[in-house]
Amino acid sequence: MKLILHIGTEKTGTTSIQHALARSRDQLGRNGILYPKLLNTENHMEIAVAGMGLRPDDTIQIQELARTGHDLPTYLDAVRGALATDIDAVKPHTLLISNEHLHSRLPNVEDVERLAEFLGRDFDDVKVIVYLRRQDRMAVSLHSTRLKGGGMGEMLPIYHAPPAYYDLNALMERYAAVFGAQAIVPRIYHRSELRGGDVVQDFYATAGLGITPPQLNNQNTSVSRRQARFLKLMNERLPLIKDGKINPARGPIFFAIHKVLPGSAARPSRDEAVRFQAQFDALNRLARDRFLPEVDRPALFDDDFSSYPEIGDLDQPLTEEELADFAEALWRFARNQPAEP
Repeated sequence: MKLILHIGTEKTGTTSIQHALARSRDQLGRNGILYPKLLNTENHMEIAVAGMGLRPDDTIQIQELARTGHDLPTYLDAVRGALATDIDAVKPHTLLISNEHLHSRLPNVEDVERLAEFLGRDFDDVKVIVYLRRQDRMAVSLHSTRLKGGGMGEMLPIYHAPPAYYDLNALMERYAAVFGAQAIVPRIYHRSELRGGDVVQDFYATAGLGITPPQLNNQNTSVSRRQARFLKLMNERLPLIKDGKINPARGPIFFAIHKVLPGSAARPSRDEAVRFQAQFDALNRLARDRFLPEVDRPALFDDDFSSYPEIGDLDQPLTEEELADFAEALWRFARNQPAEP
């Protein structure tokens, strides 16, 4: 059996890819390709948890164990059983796994080894597909997702040493150490370099699935500047995780306010974005030389920062009326009352 392992990275259209694959599951199965259901997640979060090992402070592991009501050993047994059931039903020639947290939650070679052991090592061929996005663009998108999920933190911090999350060369080296350099299939996440300008079309073609992807609506709701400011204030008071467990006092805050004060997202200044990105130039050159020698420009990514404003607007304060709008939305949501048209 062959293995196609899609490891993200995060913030590269993975939700759209996974939604398309879930909708294509029956057609893929008829073609001998299994996109397993596992424990009923579209995005195979279970596989990331399996690769982590025991991480009692990891938010994803906490949420998955809470969702299923299992401890970790029971959870892993359930995932193994579900995967075996799917394989027996489809009898595929190819197993297709997709989860973007295989990028962020498996920072060591030992983690990737654990993942490989969990999936099994008897694959005839392995293809590890990874989409690479310029780090400043990743960070801006990550900040929005983090706020929606109850997190905090700066959008574009300056580091003493580049963190593993943004080290794309080290990411590919980890997977190459386990599956071989020949297995790594990197793609640049930019409209100009994706087939048809679309990541779903590009993935289906890169993976060689042999079918046309379904048409999808936008899979992610963006966070406006004012929503982001409000979520930052709320997350400081009602974090997602408290005492190692899901915080029952939090609730779906973003869902309650997502229609309030929509608009453009908060953006850093152009100088901030350039300064942030410069931290990763040397690492990106290593990634290009090792895994993408066909890239014929001086750097791995383009150097266009024109989409950023001259003056950023990350922390503009909310007015009293704006705060009242958000408070009203939360009140109506709590009382199951519709918002005013």
